[in-house]
Amino acid sequence: MLIAEHLMLLCVDPMRGTLDVTAGRAGIDTLAAAALVLDLADKGHLRHAAGYVAVDADLPISHPQLTAAERVLTGFASGMPLHAAIDLLVSRLSPIRRTLLDSLFRRDVLHRERAAWWRPGVKRYPVRSLQALNEATMELRRGAIATRATLRGTGLLILTEAAGRCAKVLDAAHHAEAVARLDALAQPPPADTGEPAGLLAALRRDLLD
Repeated sequence: MLIAEHLMLLCVDPMRGTLDVTAGRAGIDTLAAAALVLDLADKGHLRHAAGYVAVDADLPISHPQLTAAERVLTGFASGMPLHAAIDLLVSRLSPIRRTLLDSLFRRDVLHRERAAWWRPGVKRYPVRSLQALNEATMELRRGAIATRATLRGTGLLILTEAAGRCAKVLDAAHHAEAVARLDALAQPPPADTGEPAGLLAALRRDLLD
């Protein structure tokens, strides 16, 4: 499952089926776009150096959301600032959250219901698969306690924190570990060589600004 899909599961209210990100620092579409950037990097389709990202499309990719994201970012061979790449994905793939939620519905991970009869275009997405939700929560916990930053675990942690959901999803012990992990990212690597820690630190800085 994509990092972006795990993020959706952690941000949706399991029973009500609505996105609960009102306490977050960034909008859900911005966070979803950032998650797609991490997913591209995780698949080896995106390079990062000194705050710039560039798509490397030499390898085939099969996931439709990643294909769409890659198509948007292809053409900037010399790279573009990370925040600009995220903003471009938000504008070109809007609404990203709906696309991701509908994809999870088609795979029987979420239900899809009309929010109210007088709002026919508004949908709710209650959780159908508790196993998928538990897997997303476990990925978040792994990101909190890992000895070194990883794109999947730490990336999901950064995004969930920016959505204002960490304290609601993690227990007290894991939340304390998460705070320590995130504080460590405030100190960027001595030399940004494109390693995951560099991309993760840059992402957190952009989301906090």
